Amino acid sequence: MTGRSPLRKSALSRGPTPAQHLALLAFGLLLGLLAAELACRLLYTTPWYEGLLDDQVRREPTQAVHRNSLGLRDIDYASPKPPGAKRVLFLGDSFTFGSGVERDDAIFPELVEQRLAGSFRDKGWEVEAMNGGIPGSLTGEWVDLLSRVGPLFQPDVVVAVFFLRDGTSLSSMLDFFGAIRNGIVRRNRESALYRHSYLWRTFRDRLDREQVSTDYSRGMNLAYIGDEGQTREWTKARENLKRLAAMSADLGARFGLVVFPVLADLDGSRYPFDHVCRLIAQFGHEQAWPTLELLPSYLGRDATKLWVTPYNQHPNELGHRIAADAIVPFVKGLLDGATAPSPAEESAPEQPVYPQA
Repeated sequence: MTGRSPLRKSALSRGPTPAQHLALLAFGLLLGLLAAELACRLLYTTPWYEGLLDDQVRREPTQAVHRNSLGLRDIDYASPKPPGAKRVLFLGDSFTFGSGVERDDAIFPELVEQRLAGSFRDKGWEVEAMNGGIPGSLTGEWVDLLSRVGPLFQPDVVVAVFFLRDGTSLSSMLDFFGAIRNGIVRRNRESALYRHSYLWRTFRDRLDREQVSTDYSRGMNLAYIGDEGQTREWTKARENLKRLAAMSADLGARFGLVVFPVLADLDGSRYPFDHVCRLIAQFGHEQAWPTLELLPSYLGRDATKLWVTPYNQHPNELGHRIAADAIVPFVKGLLDGATAPSPAEESAPEQPVYPQA
């Protein structure tokens, strides 16, 4: 009679030993890591910091941006100002210029002009808005531009569009990143794991991006609430904004301030630059300037849907339309006040009573 021995049957009935369980677990984990590594190798294209640099260059307008004789992204306007013309001059940086947006008519200064034209045409006024945005500029360059353009353009309203970066020494996100990029590159090149494992490379890139974002947020906030050295540019910006307001008054123009937020983390539980937005707006109100905060118009949205590219956080056409929706009633209020000032208005400080939209 043949058959398995009772001892052997008993051993089989007990199932895998703990050592065998560990071996199976390790084997399964190894297969999972190999599969993830293979997937990363198939999907990975280039280190994220290289993609960031390439994307900034690639997303500059492929067609020549039209510039007027003053070097601004706009047409030439008649000088002196024709009778019945009401003019708005927007001052700002690349957000006002419209970096990354190829269509001139899709940028908020042009959208504001288009929408206000119909509102005032029935009154016999022709609204003309000049885009005075200068990419990479800070407030000192806006002062220079107003001194050069103001007497020629003869604005009725001057609007300073103050992006949060404009009160800092951080410059653009790309310039800020350049200061720490070399360290990241050096560390990655020295890491054998980063060179040979695309799975680790994907994970490491994500950590680096989050760290850069955290550092940028911290730097942005400290530029407004930090020590004297950290807030030096914000101190300069406040003085330059006062100069712009005084120069506008000398030109017979009303001055308004628009606060443009960083388009990031808009749909989170807390906007990381809320305090900065409120601080800038508070300064405007303290100076009795009509002041508009754009942050409420953007909150609750997916910020990535407002960027010109996944790496470039300048507003795309949708981002500009949202800005224009809020700025149109604000500028209309300024123009209405500029067209028919009352005696009280001429003698009393201006109050920020215009719609926040």
